[in-house]
Amino acid sequence: MWTAALLAIGIDGAAMPAGDVFPGVGDFRLQKIHRAAGESEWPFVAESGTLLCALILRKPAVYFVPEVGGAPGRAFVIDNDITKMAFANIGMTVLEPYDNFEQLLKRLIPYVTMGKRLCNQPPGTNVSGSEL
Repeated sequence: MWTAALLAIGIDGAAMPAGDVFPGVGDFRLQKIHRAAGESEWPFVAESGTLLCALILRKPAVYFVPEVGGAPGRAFVIDNDITKMAFANIGMTVLEPYDNFEQLLKRLIPYVTMGKRLCNQPPGTNVSGSEL
């Protein structure tokens, strides 16, 4: 009873659908990505995977789901905020080794940006190529 009531209250106090706060399966947008031949700035250990984006608390949240042995792995949060990434991804090894945070951000920011653009697409969109 309380959960439904709390989810119906928006940040400004107006009622809004729960899907605008916490996404359901159909609220995600997807795009397959893979390492190009000779790409030196690819940030992930896996050679390919899927970028996911959904609005969480009305803000875009971007994830990378590595493809491991032909099967999807666990979703990894990618963001410009390294602290947020560190807490959300405790115990996961998805990123290639990096020398410093500047190098990490240089590798990740293009994928975070692409993921946020993905969130501009309608919920449930599955982008097949690199058009974003």
